[in-house]
Amino acid sequence: MSSKHYRMNKRLPFQKARHALKSVSIKVGLAVCAVALCGIATNIGWAQSTAEILTRLDQAATSFAGATASIRVINHTAIINEDETQIGDVAVKRSSPHEMRFLINFTGPDAQAIALRDGTLQLYYPKLNTVREYNIGKYKDLAQKLILLGFGMAGRELAANYDISNLGGERIGSQDSVHLQLTPKASEVLKQLSRVDLWISLKTNCPVQQKFYMPGGDYRLVTYSDVKVNPPHLPNSVLDLPKNAKREPMN
Repeated sequence: MSSKHYRMNKRLPFQKARHALKSVSIKVGLAVCAVALCGIATNIGWAQSTAEILTRLDQAATSFAGATASIRVINHTAIINEDETQIGDVAVKRSSPHEMRFLINFTGPDAQAIALRDGTLQLYYPKLNTVREYNIGKYKDLAQKLILLGFGMAGRELAANYDISNLGGERIGSQDSVHLQLTPKASEVLKQLSRVDLWISLKTNCPVQQKFYMPGGDYRLVTYSDVKVNPPHLPNSVLDLPKNAKREPMN
C-alpha cells in the first residue's frame, strides 16, 4: 500500500474533530508549525509561575480581536516514518465573545486553504476552484479550540480543559516563550489526543509553536512567525473563500 493511499484511508472522523485537526497539516485532499523546526528551543534564564502565565493570558484575551501570522506545519506519520511540510499564512478574527473565524492559506504546488464556518470544515483547492465541505457538527468547538489553541484564549479556559505543566522559559527561533505541556481532561479527547506542547510568546501572548501528540506516535508541529496581534486592517472578507468556487459536500 502506498504511503499516500495509507494517509487517505487513515483520516476522517475524530473522528470528525481529529479530521479537522489533521486537515490543517496534511494534504487532505486540518494544519492547526522547511525542513524541521522553525527554531531550536533552548532554556533561557528566566521563568514565570503557571499562575502568572494564566493571569497574563486572561488579561490578553480581553483585548484580543484578531491576528495574522506566517505558519509552518509539519505532520509526522509514525507508522511510515514520514513528514509532510506545508507553509503559508493564517488570519484569525474574533467574530463573537465565544467564537473565532480563521482562514489558513497554504502555498506551493499543493496549495489549499482551510476554514471553519458554522460547524463545517471547508477545504479549498485553487487549481480545481472547489471547496470540499465536511460537517463536523458537535465537534466544531473542539476543533476550533485545538486549531486556534492559544490565540485569544483566556488562561482560565486553558486551565478548565487541560492539566498544565510549566516547563519553563524557552527560545524558539528569535522569540522568547513559556513552554506549557497540556494534558486534556476530557476522556473522549484523550482517546484522540495524548497531549499538547504549547509555547506562548512573551511579546504577543499568542502561540510561537504548538505540538499535538496523537496516540500511536503521530504528531503535528505548528510554528508561527511574524505574528501581528490586532492588526488595524483585518476585514471579514479576508476570511472568505471564493464565492464562485464549486461546493462539494463530503459527508
